[in-house]
Amino acid sequence: MCDSKRIQIGEQIKYYRTLKNMSQESLALLAGVNPAFVGQIERGMKSPTVNTLQKIAGALEISLAELFTPKEMEDGNTSGRELELRHIQYLLRDLSDEDVAAVTRIVTEIVKIKHS
Repeated sequence: MCDSKRIQIGEQIKYYRTLKNMSQESLALLAGVNPAFVGQIERGMKSPTVNTLQKIAGALEISLAELFTPKEMEDGNTSGRELELRHIQYLLRDLSDEDVAAVTRIVTEIVKIKHS
């Protein structure tokens, strides 16, 4: 039987990997680990070392703390729409306030066009 903590960290890795539109193979390459091992971690079959988790977090461009901070997911499954919205939020996080405001104006105009 799988340990729930391993499943949780695997779910976190999968969440961030999916958020960043990365395959298991690309994450493994960036982290310097075996692609099959990434899949086993995500499924809760293997337990990574702290060193491996640091490599994975680095490849995902997140802190180790973020990796251990549970995200709110609906019954453990995140819809495609929710992933897309989180991906947009991720893409905007490093923009200046001015750039975020500009993106907001653009999105507002798109929504107005779609609803007219």
